[in-house]
Amino acid sequence: MSHFVRIRTQIREREHLAQALRDLHYQFQEGRNLVVRGWQGNRETAEVVVNTGSNYDIGFRRQAEEFEVVADWWGVENNTPIRQRSFLEQVGQRYSYNLVKEQAREQYLIVEEEQELANGDVVILLSERG
Repeated sequence: MSHFVRIRTQIREREHLAQALRDLHYQFQEGRNLVVRGWQGNRETAEVVVNTGSNYDIGFRRQAEEFEVVADWWGVENNTPIRQRSFLEQVGQRYSYNLVKEQAREQYLIVEEEQELANGDVVILLSERG
């Protein structure tokens, strides 16, 4: 019996996903058909695999336009300090942050100010060049 759980995300671009994982200091691999390890040797495949420092990995694989997360969360949570909800929130927030900054650059906008609020939200003040 597999313990793997699949969770849909709003993540679409692999480069911003990878940058988010780097920003959060996760060790990971990128490629095709990488192995995501789970309970009793069960395995899934993914394009991005986060090494949790245990025998359980967290994978991201493309499903249509978005990535889904695939992991044996029971194993991850019982063998590492990583918690599903906070991991997904942190990666999603950092992904969005990197995406906004990239889109601002593409539209020739200047980041005037960045502020992290007490609840962890990030406010980015942008302005036009000129």
